[in-house]
Amino acid sequence: MMRELTITVPGLPPKEWSPNARTHWAPKAKVAVEAHSDVMALVKEQGWSGDPMDAARISVSWGVKDKRRRDTDNFVGRTKPFIDGLVLAKVLVDDSRYNVSYEFQWHKAEQEETVITVKEQ
Repeated sequence: MMRELTITVPGLPPKEWSPNARTHWAPKAKVAVEAHSDVMALVKEQGWSGDPMDAARISVSWGVKDKRRRDTDNFVGRTKPFIDGLVLAKVLVDDSRYNVSYEFQWHKAEQEETVITVKEQ
């Protein structure tokens, strides 16, 4: 049986994790810990259990309510702490290229959000 998990993180990924950010390591580490905690709590809320997935497809969709231009490749980098949270929550064995493939997209939303779907492959 193929397993699947979808979580919706309120807000967009932390701006401190943008590849263009010139953020000192301390505030960057602080928001990473917060992002990890948020993702782990959402995974637990979904009732996730069992062994971590060895191979998975991760789909990330960023929800925005305006038509402002945003740079997708910067958002890919900003999403790293959320993906790392999935490893810490034991949804994934690890997030290396050998275990995970990705899909990134945008959607219109009432409030900013990041929807992450993990499908076992």
